[in-house]
Amino acid sequence: MFKLWTGRFFKDDNLNNSIPYVLSKSSWEEIGIQMQNNKKSMPLDFGRPPRNIFKYNAGYKAEEWANWITLYS
Repeated sequence: MFKLWTGRFFKDDNLNNSIPYVLSKSSWEEIGIQMQNNKKSMPLDFGRPPRNIFKYNAGYKAEEWANWITLYS
């Protein structure tokens, strides 16, 4: 889903640009900043807080994806 939301799902850029729900780079940067700011107030019951999705999405583990979807989407 992340590749779809960032416009990197299809190899053809024309297909990626025609998707209405692709978020801009600045939107992803803002989401990453909000994630960083929310880490201190997040309950540990959810597990480890997810890292900045814009910077570290390639190394995300299943737990981080689950937490990101639960807490931020």
